[in-house]
Amino acid sequence: MHPNQQQGFPPQGFPPPQGGFPPPGGMPPQQVGFQNFQPNFGQFVQPQTPLLSQMDVDEAVKRLRDSMKGLGTNENKLISVIGTYPPLQMSQIIVAYRNKYGRSLFDDVKSETSGKFGKLAGALSLTIAEYDVRCLRKAVEGLGTDDECLLEILIGRTNSDIRFLREEYYRQYAANLVDDIKDDTSGNIRRLYSTLLKGIRDESNAPRDPNADAEEFYKAGEGRIGTNDNKFITLLCTLPDNHLRQVFDCYEKKYGHPFEKAISKEFSGQIKTALKILVSSIRNRSEYIATLFEKSMKGLGTDDAMLIRLAVRHRAPYVIEPIKQAYQEKYGKSLAKRIKGDTSGDYCKLLLACIHES
Repeated sequence: MHPNQQQGFPPQGFPPPQGGFPPPGGMPPQQVGFQNFQPNFGQFVQPQTPLLSQMDVDEAVKRLRDSMKGLGTNENKLISVIGTYPPLQMSQIIVAYRNKYGRSLFDDVKSETSGKFGKLAGALSLTIAEYDVRCLRKAVEGLGTDDECLLEILIGRTNSDIRFLREEYYRQYAANLVDDIKDDTSGNIRRLYSTLLKGIRDESNAPRDPNADAEEFYKAGEGRIGTNDNKFITLLCTLPDNHLRQVFDCYEKKYGHPFEKAISKEFSGQIKTALKILVSSIRNRSEYIATLFEKSMKGLGTDDAMLIRLAVRHRAPYVIEPIKQAYQEKYGKSLAKRIKGDTSGDYCKLLLACIHES
């Protein structure tokens, strides 16, 4: 499969909501969410993550419990489990932990840890589905909307991913994700989120003419008085990523400037920023995530909420490796070195474990 082909998780589509991963497992999946759900990362080649044997699951569960027994916490032992296993295998461990001890790993980890380390450790003690929807919920709670978080989680997803998110959000909060985001937004940014949440991107390999679609974008934007916002946004949210990359190239050749310049001319404010983010992600997902890692640590202070979210959601080896390479190429230093320079202690150790460095 070509590295740029959009892929879903798992490769053969997604299981029905009542489905879970096969044994070795444990708890009925409806009690713990969609355990075999993993986020889509569009342009990354996804090898099949092997499931852990029952023996390996049991050993990991025991190490977790041992790390939190008695007075104090053995942070190194805790890190060796929650910072080491990729999301699919960690979901096996989460289920088995609850089965064995009748308690939530997340609750135990949160009660034994604190500060930034505790926030990261807690996030790693959730399945990806649970963590994603917690982030989405937090992004629309209270005053204002965390558009950065919403865009990071909703952009670059397969249609099956979007369905999973909507269903898991309802399972956790008995609320409609689409309605919650609509209630918190307005105008074109609401239109963008609503279109993304429909999960209707063309995922077929049917041939399309990139020149014709470049012209469609032009007719919806620069080629008319006033912008056909709905058409412009719909095209960006529904055409295949591979095809859109060709469309962007054709647009530049045909109209003499990058596609992003058309966005700058036709849109302003939040929606301009959001559409440029969408285009960056479509052009090169790994480079886009690398820029987010840098943004989370740039300037005075660290945006720990963003850094934790990025580390947790992109920790699968086949995902983080191209991101690390893109970071090195773009910024001339390793992501690990950047993290070491901006964080410290067990928090730093766990972040490094997430990106498979030490």
